[in-house]
Amino acid sequence: MRILLVQPAPFEDARLGLENTFWLSEPVGLTSIGTMVQDDHEVRILDMRLEEPSKLPATLSAFKPDLVGTTAMTTDAYQAKAVMMLAKQLVPDCLTVMGGHHATFMPEFYDEDYVDVVVQGEGELTFEDIVGIWSEGLDSGTKLQTTALAGVQGARTHLPDGSWTEGSKPKWREIDDFPAPDRNLISQYKGQYFFLAAKPLASIFTSRGCSFDCNFCAIWEFYDRKTRFLSAKNIADQMEACEETFLFLLDDNFLTNHSRLVRLCEELEERKLGKYWMTQGRTDFIAKYPDLIARLANVGLAGVLSGYETNDEDALEGLNKRNTLENNRAAAKILRDNGILSTGIFMVRPDFEEKDFDALYDYIKDLGVTFPLVTILTPLPGTEMFRKYRDQLLTEDFRLYDLLHPVIPTKLPREEFYKNFTRYRTVYRESRNGWLTPKVAWKRRDFLRKLLPGMPRTIVQGLKYQKIQFDYRSYLRDEAGIIEDVRPPASGGPDAVTVTS
Repeated sequence: MRILLVQPAPFEDARLGLENTFWLSEPVGLTSIGTMVQDDHEVRILDMRLEEPSKLPATLSAFKPDLVGTTAMTTDAYQAKAVMMLAKQLVPDCLTVMGGHHATFMPEFYDEDYVDVVVQGEGELTFEDIVGIWSEGLDSGTKLQTTALAGVQGARTHLPDGSWTEGSKPKWREIDDFPAPDRNLISQYKGQYFFLAAKPLASIFTSRGCSFDCNFCAIWEFYDRKTRFLSAKNIADQMEACEETFLFLLDDNFLTNHSRLVRLCEELEERKLGKYWMTQGRTDFIAKYPDLIARLANVGLAGVLSGYETNDEDALEGLNKRNTLENNRAAAKILRDNGILSTGIFMVRPDFEEKDFDALYDYIKDLGVTFPLVTILTPLPGTEMFRKYRDQLLTEDFRLYDLLHPVIPTKLPREEFYKNFTRYRTVYRESRNGWLTPKVAWKRRDFLRKLLPGMPRTIVQGLKYQKIQFDYRSYLRDEAGIIEDVRPPASGGPDAVTVTS
C-alpha cells in the first residue's frame, strides 16, 4: 500500500509567527506513525514547510497514494483541510486521515466530504490498525467502504451515508515499547531543520504528557492525564544515533522525573557524545535542583524554553500554574550561571493597560532571560480556558489563535494594545545582547564555536522578521475583516473580560 504523510505549510508568507523563522523542528509525529507501518508498506513524507507549493499536487498525481494523512495544531487547521481536499480531488479513491491536536479537540471541524477518518489522541496504534484494515481490503480486490474502519479504537470515521461514528480514546502503550522514529523517512530534508543558529538540528520526543494542569494548556488533556517516559538508556541511544551535533528534545516538560535525569547524566557522561541539546522545562524544577541543572549542562544541555508567564503572583495562580515568581527568578539565574540559553515565554493579558505592559517589561529586564518571547494569552481549543470563555470569543477563525492576536476583547483599543505589545522590542534586544558575559563565553566556548556557521542565517532571518514582528500594523493587517475593535465596559463591570481569577 502506498502511504503519503504531509506536514502542512504555513498558510501565508510574511505572516506573524516564530515557527519556521527561528525554529523548524522535524515532523516527529509523522515519522513516528510512518515507522509503525513502513515495513509492510511504501511510506513517503512531504514537509510542505520546506517545499514549493507545487510539490504536493505533483506528488499526489505521480505517487497515487492509497492513503493520505496529515496533522495539525490549531493554527494549521485550514492548511490541513486543504491537504485533504486536494488529495480527494487528485486521487479520489485514496483514504484521507486527519490527526493532531486540533483534530483531537475539535473533530467536528473536519466534518467534510473529503475527510474519511479523524484520529483523536496519540496516533501510532490507531494508524497501524487503520492501515492494516485498509490494506487487507485492497489486497482482496474488494471495493472498500469506510464502514470497515468504524470499530477502530481512537478513530472517528466518516460513513458512506454521511454520518460519523463517535470517537473513542486511543490505545496506548509505554513509549519504550515503540520503535524509534525512522529519520530516514525525512532524509531528503537532512540539514534543513534548526533552532536559532543551531543547525542542522535533529528532534526527539522522550516523554508524553505533563503532570501539571495549567488552564491555558491542553497537553495534559491530550494525553488523558497520563505522563510516560522514555528510559534514560533509550534517550541516549537515540541521541547517539543522530549525526547532528544539535538536538531538540521536544517534550512539553522534559525537566521532571528527577531520577530519570540523573540516570541520563550517567549515560551521557559515560558515552561522551559531544552533542548540544535544547528542551522545554518548568522553572520550579530548575530552582529546586540547581546541581542537577549544572550536571546536565556539563553533558550538553545548552538551552531551555520555559513558561515564566507573568510578573503577577495572582495572575500566576489564576492560570493554575502552581509556580511562583521566586522560582522564576531563581531559575533564570541558575541557567545564566551555567551558560544555558534561556528562552522565556511571557503572556500579555487582554485586560492590560499601559501600566501593566510597563510592569511586565520591567520584570523581564530584571530577570535576565536570554530570549524573552512575549505572547498574548489565548483560550486555545481543548483547554479549560477555551471552555470558560467561548461565549466571549471575538472569532473562531483559528488563523488568529497563534498567541499573537487577542481573540477576546481588549481593554485598550486594539491599535493601542498592539502599540504597547510591540514595545517589547527594546526588552528583547537588551536581554539578547546582555547574556554573553566573558564568564559564559569561556564556559560554553565549544558550543558557541559550533553555532558560528548558523549565525549569519539567524541574523538575516531575524532582521527580516523584526520588520513584521515589531510593527503594530502587522497585527492589525492580519485580523482585518475578522475582528472588530470590541472592548469591555471601561468601568470593568460584570461584562468585562478577566482571566486572572
